[in-house]
Amino acid sequence: MQKTKLAYFILAILFFTSCDKSIVFDENKEIPLQSWNYKNRLPFDAIVNDTAKYYNVLLNLRINGNYKYSNIFVWVHETSPDKTIEKTRVELSLADDAGRWFGKGLGDLFDYNIAYKTKIKFHTTGVYRFEIEQNMRDDDLLNVAAAGIRIDEWESE
Repeated sequence: MQKTKLAYFILAILFFTSCDKSIVFDENKEIPLQSWNYKNRLPFDAIVNDTAKYYNVLLNLRINGNYKYSNIFVWVHETSPDKTIEKTRVELSLADDAGRWFGKGLGDLFDYNIAYKTKIKFHTTGVYRFEIEQNMRDDDLLNVAAAGIRIDEWESE
């Protein structure tokens, strides 16, 4: 059993720390006991140094196969360096109608990187704070292992 946990841990590190020069920020936080209480906002501080480039902001999510819904609703609270606050409710689709997970899976864990904002420009340099809050009917949302934020430089096709 311990070897399985160690293997998942090593794969998680490799998955979430792969080298990609277009990634500006990529951080995930583990959900204690895979039980995400709606009061537990997950904070992330991303430094943006270039306001001329376009970016994509993605929401990272890791669930296990026992997650009982095919989607998840979250609130994303974004505070810019000038203290402007934006709050957006986002629905992330996780499975099709037949219950097949869309995420990349290994064993019973499934990882998602889902676009939240695409081809945007940040209006000022500095630290942007993102806070993710689960917004489902369950006060304690079970089987959510981790969540996070990723910011990539947008690349034209």
